[in-house]
Amino acid sequence: MTRTTTAGLAMVGGLIVLLVAASAAFIELDGDGLLGAGIGAGLGLLNLAVGYLLTRRSLRRGMKSALRTLLGGFFARLLAVVGLTLAFQRTEAVDAVAFALTFLVFFFAYLGLEVLLVERTLTGRPA
Repeated sequence: MTRTTTAGLAMVGGLIVLLVAASAAFIELDGDGLLGAGIGAGLGLLNLAVGYLLTRRSLRRGMKSALRTLLGGFFARLLAVVGLTLAFQRTEAVDAVAFALTFLVFFFAYLGLEVLLVERTLTGRPA
């Protein structure tokens, strides 16, 4: 693994630790908080699974395809988290902060996965 990859993964890991700590501090474990965290985790896991498959496929087609997929996925995730957070703020049934913080943990986990997949492809190993 290159120094750049190691540094990138260390940064992602640090951000995940900070987000988990923020989640523990700000998420109330009542019904609304658990529902928000559950939706965030579910959407985050779905993002991990679909993103992994799409990224692997696009890396096989070349770096231009991979860059388009990675940028498109980034903006799609950004719009999803902002849109759902705003929607959940308007309702009393779901804690928007719990949703956003939990989703962001998985967002950065996926970012680390992307770094690993791209690094493996650039070093000649299959993604």
